[in-house]
Amino acid sequence: MPTSLFKAAAGAVLALAATTALAEEITVTDVAGRQVTVDAPVDRLILGEGRQIYLLGALQPETPFEHVVGWREDFSQADPDNYAAYAAKFPEMTQIPTFGGFKDGTFDVEQAAALQPDVVLMNLEAKAATEDAAYDDKLAELGIPIVYVDFREAPLEHTTPSMRLIGRLLGEEERAEAFIDYSQAQMARVTETIETAAPSVPGSSSTVPAAIPTTAA
Repeated sequence: MPTSLFKAAAGAVLALAATTALAEEITVTDVAGRQVTVDAPVDRLILGEGRQIYLLGALQPETPFEHVVGWREDFSQADPDNYAAYAAKFPEMTQIPTFGGFKDGTFDVEQAAALQPDVVLMNLEAKAATEDAAYDDKLAELGIPIVYVDFREAPLEHTTPSMRLIGRLLGEEERAEAFIDYSQAQMARVTETIETAAPSVPGSSSTVPAAIPTTAA
């Protein structure tokens, strides 16, 4: 074998070995309380909702679609303005395979399996429909785990663990913690402003939150 070809082949083998070595089998607890075993950092990810890309964008702002191999076809209908903005900056996203929904029964398990995902990221609100349609069992049989996150059902309770979970899946723990710290700091600012401005209710010893002053810092 010519020296140049040998070096190229050796380099490819070493690169593959390095990639494999980086992956580690971990067990996480999702917001549904389920223990799920995955290889992390995940390399191939299916988004159960297109708008979950906002979360990936917070952790990987320059390459949010790097690991997305499929996603639900809802982003363009639910948020067309932001869809257009994302498409302008990341045109490759228009080539990513799309899926129907778990809740309306149009998700294609065979299509998902063909993409060989490491994990499917699902919203907690779709859990009942996912189980009713036995999507979870079908994907489990194919060795494809589902991890549930939540930013809508109980956002005050689940946002922090959801972001921490996604950060761990992507190997972006530091950025996840930075997001959490920033989010909690902003929530504290709002809470402190409301507590400071809350007036007493006539005839009652309790207080109610007042509107946040437009001049608040």
